[in-house]
Amino acid sequence: MELSIANTEKIVDFSIDRGWLHGQLRLAEIAGEGNMNRTLRIVTDADSIVLKQSVPFVAKYPDIPAPIDRDRVEAAFYQALEGMPIASKMPRFLGHAPEYHLLAFEDLGPASDCTDAYSGMAIDSDIPQLLSWLRDLHQLHIESPVFTNRDMRKLNHAHIFEIPFEDHGSPDVAQRAKELGNAYLSDGPTLLHGDYYPGSWLRTTQGIRIIDPEFAFTGAAEFDVGVFAAHLAFTGLDDAAIRKALGQYQSTKPFDLRLALGFAGVEVLRRLWGIAKLPLPDNQIDRESVWIEWAIALVLDG
Repeated sequence: MELSIANTEKIVDFSIDRGWLHGQLRLAEIAGEGNMNRTLRIVTDADSIVLKQSVPFVAKYPDIPAPIDRDRVEAAFYQALEGMPIASKMPRFLGHAPEYHLLAFEDLGPASDCTDAYSGMAIDSDIPQLLSWLRDLHQLHIESPVFTNRDMRKLNHAHIFEIPFEDHGSPDVAQRAKELGNAYLSDGPTLLHGDYYPGSWLRTTQGIRIIDPEFAFTGAAEFDVGVFAAHLAFTGLDDAAIRKALGQYQSTKPFDLRLALGFAGVEVLRRLWGIAKLPLPDNQIDRESVWIEWAIALVLDG
């Protein structure tokens, strides 16, 4: 069953059978502009939900194969956090139909992701709660083989640590990116979100909500923190402001700031040199040389 507006009637009937919906259809529309998956918002006269379906490729780039069972990882992430305080900062998980690689969530209503921060929308006041949520996630002790998430990590690894450096940067930068990539692939004791950037943060009428943990894995917490730091740079923060912000992370576990900033450098470079471009405004392009210089220094130091 393909998740599409053309299949709305069948999808609604299926959702009612699963107990995800209870009313008569009013509206079906694409829910946001995700990169990896198909999404659909279903609104009835009684309730509304958001459905998400993984496919064997990257939805935005159909020529890039992707693990189709990534829905299992996302479902496991929500189930692992169920009942915990940090789960209140995510949409309520309604169910999983693995035979269709389909996930169901509460509809958070009018919402937009935080990528508008690249264009000047203030995000400073949200930094403490975003870091608090990440720290609380990293404090959990959750063991499950599903969170090795090896296939998704291999996909991410190629597009973060390898492909962007094939035609850009010096051999020293490429070698250091390779070493950081090995650290990314190493298993560890900490559950990570795996893609903690403004596209995974939603502004809703209830406040910021965290979504899309399909890249979740157990590894080095520094990766999540590094990605977070990289995107603070893209919102306009300088090195001193970023380091000051990261001081709010305050993990009780051992934490290597240099490693986190090394990951931050790679994330900046891959967003500028790789496939996964950001919606940066035209006037930000002039800052690329500053970002690149900063990122290279972090990579070589990390």
